[in-house]
Amino acid sequence: MTLDEKPRKFDGLDIEGVAFAASVTALGAAKPLALGGAGDRGLEINGNYIKFTAIGIYVEDGIIPHLSPKLRGKTVEELCEKELLFEEVISAPFEKLVRVVFLVPLTGIQYSEKVLERISVQSLFTDIKEEHKQQFLEIFKGESFPPRSSVILSFSKEGLKVAFAKGDDVPSKAVGTIEDATFADAVLATIIWKEGVSPAAKVSLAERLSKCL
Repeated sequence: MTLDEKPRKFDGLDIEGVAFAASVTALGAAKPLALGGAGDRGLEINGNYIKFTAIGIYVEDGIIPHLSPKLRGKTVEELCEKELLFEEVISAPFEKLVRVVFLVPLTGIQYSEKVLERISVQSLFTDIKEEHKQQFLEIFKGESFPPRSSVILSFSKEGLKVAFAKGDDVPSKAVGTIEDATFADAVLATIIWKEGVSPAAKVSLAERLSKCL
């Protein structure tokens, strides 16, 4: 068995009672994606750590041999501290999908505005077009997310697809699409790049993928 032939079985994970399946299908495609990692997102408020969402990060299986030559032999600490893995995952020409499950209620406006706010302070993407920001806001306009509902974000070279779900299943069709790969990468970066919203999900992704590199 060569290094590129290491077993790539990814089990499902349970985060705060939310089940993330071992694999899902990319929005609008028949392509299966494996659960790369998952974790909670929270903030410390008045001395209490409040968990707002649980996040699962799915990747196309073909990303492993693509990453291996560049990242093989790196420790999980190196992959995380230097953002090596996350930059490579963002730029890799493979489908990625993120399922964001709400643990507390949030409106679509609150969620979309917070994502754009995080994009604006990133140094990785500085040329985001205003029209794509407005498209993103429009997709979430009028939506509300009770506990256990989800936002599905599907990333590809064609751009960003968005879907909403009330249960554990990932819908087969998107409710909105932004046909711009740079904007899609910028949204993904808010989750897994520097100061991504869920450090726990980032570590989980690094630990699970590093075993296959």
